[in-house]
Amino acid sequence: SDYKKYQFDEVNLYYSNGIDFKINETKKKIDIYQKKPEARVYFIKSKLKSLSINFIGYEKFNDLKFLPFDLKGLTGCLTIVDSNVENINLTSTNSNCEDSINFINVKGNINNIEISNAYRDALDLDFSQVEINDITINKAGNDCLDVSFGIYTINTITLNRCNDKGISVGEKSIFKSNTTNIDNAETGVASKDSSVANFDRIYLDNSKTCLAAYNKKQEFNGGIINSNFFQCKNYEKKLTKDSYSKIMIENNVF
Repeated sequence: SDYKKYQFDEVNLYYSNGIDFKINETKKKIDIYQKKPEARVYFIKSKLKSLSINFIGYEKFNDLKFLPFDLKGLTGCLTIVDSNVENINLTSTNSNCEDSINFINVKGNINNIEISNAYRDALDLDFSQVEINDITINKAGNDCLDVSFGIYTINTITLNRCNDKGISVGEKSIFKSNTTNIDNAETGVASKDSSVANFDRIYLDNSKTCLAAYNKKQEFNGGIINSNFFQCKNYEKKLTKDSYSKIMIENNVF
């Protein structure tokens, strides 16, 4: 493959042509610069501890080829695979891959993830078991936060300008959030395919549909959404669900 490898401590960083990076080992900071569209970086089989990783994207979103998904079919500009994380911070701006940041088979805890101006999905978490203190996403061309096949616990979520779903919980995921704010999404929260999404407090503004629970793939069941407190303003449809699914708000079942 045309990936180069850089290694320090227990960090294995693979990067494609078109990636520059600066590592400050004393400040535990990695700045990654995407010098051409769809250039990618991967952390594979790494232990990422108390690190700040910043991905600065190429910004120009025209002439994207959506290259055949290379290296094991990974779709993220910044991907963490088969790794453990502890107290890390991640940022991404102007990323132009199918996912700005993608976790696959990651365990551990993250302090903060901040993503702005994602070309398609902003944050995609798959097959992982993570706790995240804070997620802030501003402007995604598709979903802001997409999770599947895992256990995800997030303290605070702030999402704005999600062109499709604010939060999409799918494929047997268990999802929990304390405080969730979603502004300007097509669908605020979708729970589907044998997933359970639990919210303590959720505030939505300017969604076409606030909450949706449904079955999409035939090998799964429906979706469940629970919220102790729920507020939705400026919507077309408050709730939508199919017969396989249920939505529970403040002890009322829909």
